[in-house]
Amino acid sequence: MKILASDYDGTLRVNEKVESYDLDMIHKHRAAGNLFGLVTGRSMESIKAEIEGNGIEVDFVIANNGGVIYDKQFQKLRCIYMDTQAAQEIIAYIKSEECASYVINDGYHRHKYIVNEAIEDVKYGNIPTHAKDEVYQGMIAQLVVSLQDDNLAHTIAAYINQNFSAYAVAYVNVNCVDIVPVGISKADGITYLKERYGWEKENIYVIGDSYNDLPMLNAFHGFTLFHAKDEIKANAEAVFAQVGDCIKALQA
Repeated sequence: MKILASDYDGTLRVNEKVESYDLDMIHKHRAAGNLFGLVTGRSMESIKAEIEGNGIEVDFVIANNGGVIYDKQFQKLRCIYMDTQAAQEIIAYIKSEECASYVINDGYHRHKYIVNEAIEDVKYGNIPTHAKDEVYQGMIAQLVVSLQDDNLAHTIAAYINQNFSAYAVAYVNVNCVDIVPVGISKADGITYLKERYGWEKENIYVIGDSYNDLPMLNAFHGFTLFHAKDEIKANAEAVFAQVGDCIKALQA
């Protein structure tokens, strides 16, 4: 049995919808007795809607960059929360930077707060703004900063990783920075399932295209796509045009 964990945005879904070829290959992969799951920075609320809207067959879902894990029946297996005081201090720092908005993830839902209306919100422009500027006491599973500047994204991630290393870790993602509790990563999420279900490490394969995918690319058999940056490709065992081609290679 081979287990394939795929990033979603920029990997399985590159365009508006997941391509039928990739969906067909996922079906063949699972029909042959293998497992397929998604591992994403999205909230469970968001990725569940994508799964249902695209008809994606999954055996597990790892959301919040590893902090939230659900099985194929969408039953919660794990949810890790941030230290509330640290989260408040991180939010105060986020508000001081040139960001469009930030999103609080409570373990399932996401709630957006505007930082600067003058900056186009390319990440969360389609999400309604939350009515109150509040911090969910003890229930902050992830913070996501929406911005346009890649250099600023790296600056924010570096600041958080240096000044809040005891409480949080930040990952640069597409048009955003994902901030999760310390110790959380996509690799950690997969490792949790590996230990829960007794998977053999040699049978675990992953594919992703961005910086938040690096931990899992380095921890398991890691693949990426042709459009990924050279730094990501340098950490991959192989590069494919799309997820369906990766699955085809695993079937060989």
